[in-house]
Amino acid sequence: MFNYLFQIISEYPVVDVKLELHKKGLKDIYLIEEAATGIVLIGGYSRKKIRTKKALLIEEKLSVNWEDQWSQFAQDFKEGKAHIKLNDKTLLLLPGPGFGDLSHPTTQLMLEMMRDKVAGKQVIDIGAGSGILTLAALLLGAVKGMGIEIDPKAIQHAKKNAKLNHLKAKFVTTLPKKIGISIFLMNMILPEQRELDPQRFNAHAKLWIVSGILSEQKGEYLKLAKSWGWIVLEEFSRDGWMGWIFL
Repeated sequence: MFNYLFQIISEYPVVDVKLELHKKGLKDIYLIEEAATGIVLIGGYSRKKIRTKKALLIEEKLSVNWEDQWSQFAQDFKEGKAHIKLNDKTLLLLPGPGFGDLSHPTTQLMLEMMRDKVAGKQVIDIGAGSGILTLAALLLGAVKGMGIEIDPKAIQHAKKNAKLNHLKAKFVTTLPKKIGISIFLMNMILPEQRELDPQRFNAHAKLWIVSGILSEQKGEYLKLAKSWGWIVLEEFSRDGWMGWIFL
């Protein structure tokens, strides 16, 4: 198994490269945008070597051990699991390829913003990763939780975490056509959000709770959010990253 890091060539849309690499076998896909240069990097792992004309290979190396990685970075990792405190409850997460071990500031921001907003509501998490936000929403009182994730390995990881916590969450690759009014969660970096164009879900959204935006991107992002028809209700920040609750 190999870990990969690519630099996306500017003339190709990020979403096209991401989908192409996914089809070629790249798993646990993540994006990094370098604010100073505008360079976008895409990473992940694969069981076979990947060749593509639409991205520049920067790094190829053997895959890391997930349990070893989570033991170093995940919150309160013991007995092979991360332990995340949510009010009077504890969310357990197994090591795996899905993003979300609570080591990143944006995940911490999302849990902070969600804490008093999801009880009694249906929640849809776009880019569910390990399932941390979907499952946390259920522990915080959400009546239904659904995670959308394009990586099948991450979906399997999220399903294992749901089973571990005895929670009924649904993890799928695409949003069903018929959904009720929901609170939408989105912890994705700016290029991913821009390519996703989330305003197409506005008719189903009671609130948007989002993060993944660098502090220096605040002005650009708020203009984009306004173009999507969103109104700022609350703003949060942590360690150079921003989060918002939008109506």
